Parts: sequence; C-alpha cells; structure tokens
Amino acid sequence: MLKVGCCGFPVAQEKYFAHFMTVEIQQSFYRTLTEKQVLNWTKKAPAGFEFILKAPQYITHLPHSPTYRRADLPKEKRQFCGGFRLNEVTEEVMETFFARAKVLKAEKFVFQTPASFKPSEENIKAILAFFAHYQGRGIFIWEPRGKEWTEEIVKEICKKANLIHAVDPFLHGLPVWGTFTYFRLHGNLRTYQYSYSDEELTQILKMAGKEGYIMFNNSDMYANALRLKEMINQATFLQ
Repeated sequence: MLKVGCCGFPVAQEKYFAHFMTVEIQQSFYRTLTEKQVLNWTKKAPAGFEFILKAPQYITHLPHSPTYRRADLPKEKRQFCGGFRLNEVTEEVMETFFARAKVLKAEKFVFQTPASFKPSEENIKAILAFFAHYQGRGIFIWEPRGKEWTEEIVKEICKKANLIHAVDPFLHGLPVWGTFTYFRLHGNLRTYQYSYSDEELTQILKMAGKEGYIMFNNSDMYANALRLKEMINQATFLQ
C-alpha cells in the first residue's frame, strides 16, 4: 500500500495524528532527540502509526554545513563528523539515534546527502563501509543530491549496501533501486514555497506504484498530503 505523510509536523501533532499514519521526523537530523520527546510522541500517536527518522547531520554533513547552526553536538567533536566517517563520535551518535528509534519502534531511516558530497572514490568507500557496519540495524533510505550522482553509480551503491533510493520524481527522476518507493517532494527547483496541483498529484500517484511512501516537504505539505490521501481513497473506492 501507499502511505502518505509529511517531513516533520506542519500542524499540531494531535491534528496530524488524526489524519496520517506516518511521518518523517526532521528534528533527528538537526539535534539529538530526547527520551522525553520520543516518549511523548508514542503517547500521542494512534496504534499502528509509523515513525521514520531522518539520520543525523553528524553522519552525512561536514561541520561547515549551515545546518550545524542548529547542532547540539559539542564543537570539539564536530571535526570527526560528516562524510559517513566511522569513529567514536559518529558511532556514539548512531547508538543514541537507534535507542530513540527503538522507543518509537522506527525501523526506516532516511540519509540525505548534500550536493557537496560528491561521488569520489573516498566517499563511495566511506558510504559502503558505513552501511556494511550497520547492516541489520534497520531499513536504510538514501537521497543523494547533486547531478554528479549518475543512475549507474547510485544503483551500484544501493545494490551493494542494500539501500532504498529516495527521490523527488519531479526534480531527479524515478528511483533506480529499492523494494518500495520513497518519494520526498520538495517543491520545485526554485523554492520550497510551493503547492502541488491535482494534475501533479495525479502524476505522483502514477509514478509511485502500489507500495511505498509519498512524503511532502514543501510549504503546503499538509494540504497537499491531505488532498493526495483523498485522491487515493477515491481511486480505491472507484475500483
């Protein structure tokens, strides 16, 4: 089946939980989730709700990334972060991340790499080593950014590392590897301030297939996700 949701909570959590059965948590990318935070979400969420966590920036992004402005990791540890490096700092980050995921019963994790993370020999070795190290700890979803990541390179890495290829189909084409679809819809090439038309939502459904996730990450994400969910329900009713 297709699950529809948002990247983050665009409205009050109680309101969100009333309409959707999945969410991609964004806070886990910027800062370490607290025990109190995840326990609160589990109490509010309905039975069967699925949390998907975005992996920490400390794994995917180097310390000069502007996203570190919201970081909570001590500055003296940041020099060891990014680029899928494995060391005491990043392994401690991941163990805390997995501990919070366990409370949420989360099994799927999104790793988004910036355009500055190029398909160099060093980076490819690092990403393969990282996912080999954590194989069996969850279902890993990877969204590479940047035109230099060709379909051939992405497919080979996903195949070797057992990754799901995540894409925005309007911006980067269809996924080249994975047992289910994972769309992350970011608006258009120019801006996050965007609302999808019914025609575009229909296109999304045609591209998505029958199994996977359609996650909105644009300014009108809540309304767009509600509308898409309504369209799916109407299509099911008419069959």
